[in-house]
Amino acid sequence: MDSDAKERKYITPRGSRTWEYLIMFNCSIMSLCVGAIIGWDSPSIIQLMASDSPISVTVSNVSTLVSMVPVGHILGPIINQLIVDRIGRKKAILFSGISSVICWGLIVIATNIWVLYVARFMGGLCLGQFMCVLTMYIGEIASPSTRGAGGAASTIMFNLGILVMFIVAPYLSISTTATIWLAVSAGFTIAFCFMPESPYYLAMTGKTDKAEMAMEKLRGKMDVSEELQVIAESMSDEKQQRKTGGIRKLLTARASRRAFIIINLITITHHVGGFFVLIAYGQLLFKSAQLQMISNHTANIMIGVVQVVSATITIFLVDKLGRKPLILFSGLIAAASNLAIGVFFYAKDYLNADVSAYTTALLIAAMLLVFAFNCGLLPMQMIMMSEMFATEVKALATCLLATTSGCFGVIATKTYILVVDTWNYGHSVPYLAFFVIVTVCTVLILRLSPETKGKTFVQIQKELND
Repeated sequence: MDSDAKERKYITPRGSRTWEYLIMFNCSIMSLCVGAIIGWDSPSIIQLMASDSPISVTVSNVSTLVSMVPVGHILGPIINQLIVDRIGRKKAILFSGISSVICWGLIVIATNIWVLYVARFMGGLCLGQFMCVLTMYIGEIASPSTRGAGGAASTIMFNLGILVMFIVAPYLSISTTATIWLAVSAGFTIAFCFMPESPYYLAMTGKTDKAEMAMEKLRGKMDVSEELQVIAESMSDEKQQRKTGGIRKLLTARASRRAFIIINLITITHHVGGFFVLIAYGQLLFKSAQLQMISNHTANIMIGVVQVVSATITIFLVDKLGRKPLILFSGLIAAASNLAIGVFFYAKDYLNADVSAYTTALLIAAMLLVFAFNCGLLPMQMIMMSEMFATEVKALATCLLATTSGCFGVIATKTYILVVDTWNYGHSVPYLAFFVIVTVCTVLILRLSPETKGKTFVQIQKELND
């Protein structure tokens, strides 16, 4: 069989989506690993703070350790912005896979807190880069009929990774858990070496023959001339847009500036509104609450289940309901949940009240908090970024927003445990603060944001300029 025949052996007369599904499956596995990176904190810090921990840590060590993922997350999008058009989408994803391998590998061999710091930093780097390049790669290789499925699968697997970590980690040692995820990350990285590069990137770098071969492979058919023509036209448009885009337009054009403020407000609620703090420190919270009916481990698993179920349901609801109603619902429930958690711990820690009869209410409030965020404020970040930003500023805006997200994450994760433990204010102070922040941000988002459901980009830009 000659080389040309080998390249086209996957071609069928009617076309095939086999390679698209293989790519989406591989990317979903990596999303699972990234979810595990996020889910590692909650069960693992309990093990590290135990008297029989193999690695001696202080409260300050723990807060720094949790904040290392957001620190890495800050740099991930910046690196992605620098390399994705130089080395390609495929190699950028492979880079994130290697970062994941290093993360889990270092945890396996860690004997002191400094190795764990580096490991979690690499995990944050993986998170920041993979989540940015994934949407770009899937958008460029997937056909319109499968693009939504690819994004949905990655979202579900990301949340499933968190849940799996919540379930498995408490029963295994830290090094054993990391060994499992090291094997999964290495498997993804090796398998992804055999996936095709984005035809868009190949065409952009002048490799038109390879772009055609990649497109034929992805679509499973010979005639891909129409799609190649679309790529050529989009590249021409992008060159023109790059001349008119940039940081100046993002900050001076009213529509872009307003969109940037809106999405930053949404990002603030994620990190300084209770959600990611609960995911990171949930088991510690439940341990402090002294749950009566179930263990703090089981409670944490319930949080993970709610995370998966609510995120999955939202995928199917988000285009049926308006953006603003979902934000209103999400903000109200999240604020009320934060208030309930704050009041519970205020009564327990400051009033010395017997709250043992209300621990179930605390668990319900925590579950509602996760449910509320997944039904509105979490998915709205990506949706509104895609709807509100003009093409010429979208890449820059995405990079800046991912970086600011990491900064808010560092502030929240580092400060939370200092307030709770080191300064001995307990859990009530941060959760009452989260209540205020979510309430204020929700009001501002609803005030500033137009309803974007069912509207064209031109209509959205007109309303943002009003």
